[in-house]
Amino acid sequence: MMKKHSVIINFALFQLAWFAVFFLQSDALLLVGIAIALMFFLSPHKSRDTKFVLIGLWVGLSIELVAVNFSVIDYGDETLPVWLVLLWLALLFSFRESLSKLFYLPIKYRAPIVWLCTPGSYYAGSKVGVLSTLEPLWLFWFIYGAIWLIGFEMLRWLDSCSFVRRNDEVMS
Repeated sequence: MMKKHSVIINFALFQLAWFAVFFLQSDALLLVGIAIALMFFLSPHKSRDTKFVLIGLWVGLSIELVAVNFSVIDYGDETLPVWLVLLWLALLFSFRESLSKLFYLPIKYRAPIVWLCTPGSYYAGSKVGVLSTLEPLWLFWFIYGAIWLIGFEMLRWLDSCSFVRRNDEVMS
């Protein structure tokens, strides 16, 4: 596909999915599904990206379950809403395309970026009623940032495994 523009397109598709969930919540399922389908279609390494996304989904949902079980995040009536699962699929497709540079930063840069920035989207979601977070805010930010950093490092490790590594495969 159009490799020159794939990073921008992938980033835009993830933003579309995120903002759709942010504003429409459960009514965003079709739009998020279309974004995921386009991310898959435009993927330059469909087979390996799909393996990464499906295995990575286990990591992502584990992050969420740990946070929910320790009352760091609360999604209301659902432990893991469908929109959250779809949003994780979109995020995982974007990891290898528009967020790939983050995987290769030295830990001294990567850790603070992930730890400090990731909780922000959840905090924003709490402000519009999509979820609620642990109070006080600093404690939520500290704990959830740490949980997310561990999950991110697991995804980074997964990305390095030979059966999903992109640079081993001819463009499909």
